[in-house]
Amino acid sequence: MKKKMLSMLLAMTCVAGALAGCGQQAETKTDEAAAGAEAKQDSEAAVEEALENMEIEPAVESEVEEGEVDNAQQHLSVYSDPVRLSDYLFEITYESYENARTFAEDYYAENYKLGACSSVQNGDIRGRNYDWVYDNASTFVIHVPATDDRHASVGVAAASLMTPEKVMEGNFDVFMDMLPYGMLDGINDAGLCVNVNVIPFGELGEFEMKTEDPSDDVFPVMVTRLLLDGAGTVEEAINMMEKMDIYSIKDMDEAHFMISGIASADDGTYKTVIVELVPDENKHYQLNVIDKFVDDKPIMTNFPLTGFDGTEASLTARPMGIERYNLLNKQFDQGSSVAGMIELMKKVYYTHTYDLYANDFWYSEHIQDDNPVPYSERGEACLNGDLGKAGGYADSIAKMVEKFANRERGSKENSTWHTVHTAVYDTQNLEVSVLSQEGSIAYKFNLSDRIG
Repeated sequence: MKKKMLSMLLAMTCVAGALAGCGQQAETKTDEAAAGAEAKQDSEAAVEEALENMEIEPAVESEVEEGEVDNAQQHLSVYSDPVRLSDYLFEITYESYENARTFAEDYYAENYKLGACSSVQNGDIRGRNYDWVYDNASTFVIHVPATDDRHASVGVAAASLMTPEKVMEGNFDVFMDMLPYGMLDGINDAGLCVNVNVIPFGELGEFEMKTEDPSDDVFPVMVTRLLLDGAGTVEEAINMMEKMDIYSIKDMDEAHFMISGIASADDGTYKTVIVELVPDENKHYQLNVIDKFVDDKPIMTNFPLTGFDGTEASLTARPMGIERYNLLNKQFDQGSSVAGMIELMKKVYYTHTYDLYANDFWYSEHIQDDNPVPYSERGEACLNGDLGKAGGYADSIAKMVEKFANRERGSKENSTWHTVHTAVYDTQNLEVSVLSQEGSIAYKFNLSDRIG
């Protein structure tokens, strides 16, 4: 039945046409090509001044009232017309999406790739960067109202196959139907905050499905959505994950999750955990719930934290994101406010990966291998120009840096990565501030305004 539905929906997608894209400038909501350079500079300067004064620009008011939906077409989900906030950022409300779960599950299992990410929790403040290819994909701030069996929530999802042009044309296909299940980070009305980060394939070990019952199947990126909908405490979130059968698919990356909120119904203290899926001797995974952190700082990039005690000896063979982790650890205190966290997350924008002359070259983003040279020495060797000692990858690193200098959106020849969105959550006030495409404007969304 699942395969039949997938085939039918993919056929619908083919009819919808090929995907192509362009952008729109953030402040003016007009095409970037039409926006004057002087106006753009003035706008960016004003925003920079506002951020220096620790002020956050409010999000543009939605032109669609909550509950107003487009019923002109038959969809698996019910949602409002998207409202464009900037070049690649949209705002949308979903009233229902449960009928799209089967399609989302099948599609993600065959196609989905998570990007590199950074996240950190400092008190009530969560900072999170989502890093992916420099392409024409749209990003959506998704609002979900509460129902009798669902929490209200707001969060961010990426739509890799939905370019801004396609969204503006109104050609909403099945990929829009399943978009809520691609939620990368979010917060619900109980103050539960969740985000998912990638772990490179094989770092924790491949595991098999726990049961043959497809009703329990959950692809990793879908976990965020399900927890936001169904969990009010950290304990409830962990209990939900225990009942899931989360995929590990050969040659596809794995994931880990940062969850913050009220500890339990009996314990009102605020708690943060990181959950990783660790296979046992039978290749059945067990949840490793990490609640003790190095230097008491909850930080998660892209290497496993299971067994990590802050020493280089405790790292896995390919500790992707260790330099970003170290930077967030050293400057952790800056993230104690929303404005401070925004500035901290800018320091780990993914384009810093291509700065060959940085004080701490991000070697782990370029080469993931079994080179015996310690990572601490590799970074220093790169800085000193001794790329031979750093692993003998002088040519490949130089080519990647050159690609970045000549990068073009969507280009296979000059494909590099960047930070697609930054989300900073104020879990006490149920707010999120979102920056798109390593930009300067922070759009603020308050969940409390929608739940009364």
